[in-house]
Parts: sequence; structure tokens; C-alpha cells
Amino acid sequence: MESWTLRNKSKCYNCGQMVDQIIEVYPTQVFVKCSNCGATRCYVIKSVYIDSNNVIEVEKNKKFRYDNWLLEKEVKCHNCKRYAIQDILITMAGVYIRCRMCKFTRYYRFNMAYIGQE
Repeated sequence: MESWTLRNKSKCYNCGQMVDQIIEVYPTQVFVKCSNCGATRCYVIKSVYIDSNNVIEVEKNKKFRYDNWLLEKEVKCHNCKRYAIQDILITMAGVYIRCRMCKFTRYYRFNMAYIGQE
């Protein structure tokens, strides 16, 4: 799997500014970093599976301290090898990435956060 970089404009949990949050997705980790203050949340891979329960729909409406983000990216799926939309749900507790074609899902759990400057 190649790495991806996405952006989502949102209020930072650390500096409170409405700025781009930079999301870097790697096979075993995901980082969400504020483009203003550098505060970063780190997630590590916990499981991979074929989703039969539509986890994105179940998890996207759960309430956490911060808003959930539902993004998408069209890339080659690691499982089915077809170019397809990957649904990406980012919550305070975890990140779910699921292929719309084959339902292959990667779940990353929250690991740690740190505050840093660029």
C-alpha cells in the first residue's frame, strides 16, 4: 500500500484555530497534524478484516469530544487491487479505512498525541 496525504479543514483541538489538518496514512500508522501548531494525533494499526457490518455507518455518528471526519479517496485497494473509493472515518478514538468495492477494512486505534512546532 502506498502512503496518502489528505487535508481536512477543522478546528484544532490544541490551538483552536480553523485550519487544515494534515492526515498522513501509512500501512501501519495514521498521523493527524495541525498545520498551524503542529499538534499531532498518532494512530496504530489494530486489525484488518472484511467488513460485513458496515462499520463506517455504525461508528460515524458516535459522539466524542471532537467532530468525526468522513473523507474519501480513490486509490488502488490493497486487497482487491482495483481502483476504488476508500471511505475514511477519523474519530478521536480511531481511524477506519474501508474499500467500497470489496469492504476490506483497516482499523487504526488512537495511540498518543503530542504538541510540536514546525
